[in-house]
Amino acid sequence: MIPVSVSHATAVARADFLQRIRSRRLLFVLAIFAFVGYQLNVGAFELLYQDTVAGEIVNYRGEPTSAYVGLTTGVTAATVLLFFGYSVLGGSIERDRTSGVDELVASTPIRDRSYLLGKWLSHVGMSAVLLATLGFAALINHVVHGSGPTNPVWILGGVVAIGVPIGCFVSGVTVLFQSSSFSRGTFGTIAYFFGAMTLLTAVLAVGTDPSAGRPSIWLRLADSIGVFAAGEMTFAALLDVAPGYDGPPVANYGTGTSTGETVRYRWDGGAWPPWFVLNRFGFGLVGLALVLFATIPYERFSRTGAPSQRSRFDRLTEFLAVIFGDGSVPEPDTPDPAAVSLRPVTDRDRSGFGRLLVQELRLLLRGHPWWWYAGAGVIAVVGLNGAGTTGVTVAIAAMWPLFVWSPMGYRPIHHRIVPLVVSAPRPQRQLLAEWIAGAIVAGSFLGVVYWPTVLDSGFGGLIVLAGFVCFVPSLAQCLGSWTGTRRAFELSYLLCWYVGPLNGVPMLDFAGATGETVGTATPLAFGVVGLTLFLGAMVHRHRLS
Repeated sequence: MIPVSVSHATAVARADFLQRIRSRRLLFVLAIFAFVGYQLNVGAFELLYQDTVAGEIVNYRGEPTSAYVGLTTGVTAATVLLFFGYSVLGGSIERDRTSGVDELVASTPIRDRSYLLGKWLSHVGMSAVLLATLGFAALINHVVHGSGPTNPVWILGGVVAIGVPIGCFVSGVTVLFQSSSFSRGTFGTIAYFFGAMTLLTAVLAVGTDPSAGRPSIWLRLADSIGVFAAGEMTFAALLDVAPGYDGPPVANYGTGTSTGETVRYRWDGGAWPPWFVLNRFGFGLVGLALVLFATIPYERFSRTGAPSQRSRFDRLTEFLAVIFGDGSVPEPDTPDPAAVSLRPVTDRDRSGFGRLLVQELRLLLRGHPWWWYAGAGVIAVVGLNGAGTTGVTVAIAAMWPLFVWSPMGYRPIHHRIVPLVVSAPRPQRQLLAEWIAGAIVAGSFLGVVYWPTVLDSGFGGLIVLAGFVCFVPSLAQCLGSWTGTRRAFELSYLLCWYVGPLNGVPMLDFAGATGETVGTATPLAFGVVGLTLFLGAMVHRHRLS
């Protein structure tokens, strides 16, 4: 039985992998990874140490040797997969549901665990393609921009050692989330984003504390991107050029500061720490275990397509009638088709844009879980009381309608009605009605908590509100239309929201949560970007029609 299950899993993996690599969207993703590989060699992202000497910040950066570039590329690969892997890898199980492939699979001897294992193997294979693209880009760019001889073993080895286990882990989380109807949609994207952010920041916050000393073994085993191992391997090279270094023993990862002195240290490689090998094996095994756990919530067929919408009371009444009656099943009460008629069309020239707008608004607002409507009610009550003009409340009000905006631009593709939409006399009207509906939702949610600022600041606050209304639905429509998935918008919006409104970076504060964008060019810039994105969505619709 085990060989048969393995053969079934490999067949599923092969079919799914071939389906993925034939997609034109993969070229766009690979181009982004290649660009990231170029940025590594020109110093945009580095493993660096920072210390304060005589009141000035000193940045200790590594020379771009093969070992250093391989280590940096591996950390970058793990970071990119941790945050963007779910959006890139997800969707294959949902694609099988919408295209009817799951019904074909259900008619075969393939079991659930073999099917999910095959999906996991396909995800791991796609992760390997992304990592190979990043590794070879770093390898080629090191030949041009690097320091010293180019050693493919170190450059590609760092990517494999650090990135592949995280690819296995993210693939397992993706299969688990996509197997459950509860976490398959926007809620799963939000949960994954904050889970990945917590996994990374919580470990780094404790490990980079100078007063805490060397991180504990349990903290190092939870290191997802390998930054602790990178710090342990390069710390001796740092002390060669800075014997008096008094900063944290763990290397920072990023761009560093543009001010202050820069000192270069040279690291030509070394042995991986033993605990790091256990760390990598642990992440890979956890990813495989999540696949086995995913067989519990996984259902071969979606419950949303069930033909019966009767209440539990109706089903109980019918059951009791069969048990205590004569054993016959009552006939369903269906109307006579001949007695059913449609309303006659009397005015064929009447414009239906108003009705179209109402229907688009209903599509955006209906079908959400009860707790979403409860949260929207709480936001409305807090905002109308005039107590909502705080950074946190505005940030929450800007994030809560993500469930509403997520299907914009993507819904016709998901339900396979694009040919029906574009065959209409004016197919752009549906896109315009959807955009106006999304703008109404955006204005309602932010306006209910932002109105005191608008009253105090006047026209400047109104510009902030208008920029938000223009930007968000346009971003959702453009990314949903061009990518054919909702995850591109969800992840892009969450990243922008996390950095801007939530963490108070004025440059990316499109919702005015910081209170520092009133009277500046920031809301105008977001408004212009929003209109440009809306035109991009219109261009896509015009190409289809």
